Amino acid sequence: MTILTGSGVGIQFGERWLYQDVAFKLEKGRVLALIGDNGVGKTTLLRAILGQLELTAGELDWQIDGKTRRISYVPQYRPDMQAFPLKVTDFVSLSFDKGILPWLKPTEKERLQHVLADTHLTKIANARIDTASGGERQRAYLAQALVQNPNVLILDEATANLDNVAKYELMNVVRDYRDHHDLTTIMVSHDLDIIGKYADDYLLLTPNGSEFGPIDQLDMTKLKVGNQDHA
Repeated sequence: MTILTGSGVGIQFGERWLYQDVAFKLEKGRVLALIGDNGVGKTTLLRAILGQLELTAGELDWQIDGKTRRISYVPQYRPDMQAFPLKVTDFVSLSFDKGILPWLKPTEKERLQHVLADTHLTKIANARIDTASGGERQRAYLAQALVQNPNVLILDEATANLDNVAKYELMNVVRDYRDHHDLTTIMVSHDLDIIGKYADDYLLLTPNGSEFGPIDQLDMTKLKVGNQDHA
């Protein structure tokens, strides 16, 4: 089932087009790798998908209506991001009602425990997050996203700056959760191993256009390893 179709998508800043005539489909329960060189506009397309930026041309046609569409976002890990004197469980709980209410409903408590277990955080749930490892902290960000019960998950360079053990553990959690909850994922990454192992489809953005298809048809020589772009 297709849940999002992009057709003729174009984004322009001033007189400069980042790209034009981009076409792709996001299929339910599959992982779409959004890839391309630095500065090509991957994060900009994510902002459009999130509804934070209007397209210059084309359209994004959702098959999930706005009332039932739940998109969660996991950012790139940065070692200096978590200087919080919070327990892991409290940090994850901030996603409920955007942290406004000082208590959790019984259903939220139950969901929190399930997500902590799914993200392998139960054993450190009562530890301070600033004492957790980098991989554990990033899985706490993933848990924040998952407690919102999303039907679309966006991973924006979520494995960058993690060691090999941590990045594969994070992606294994995402894959296992997807398999049990039919979660659809958009993954921005420059990591060729992660792309090849976990993606089902790909959307390659280039200054000259785009390319979309199943991951086994991707020519990996077209990709470069780099850092996250901000375009």
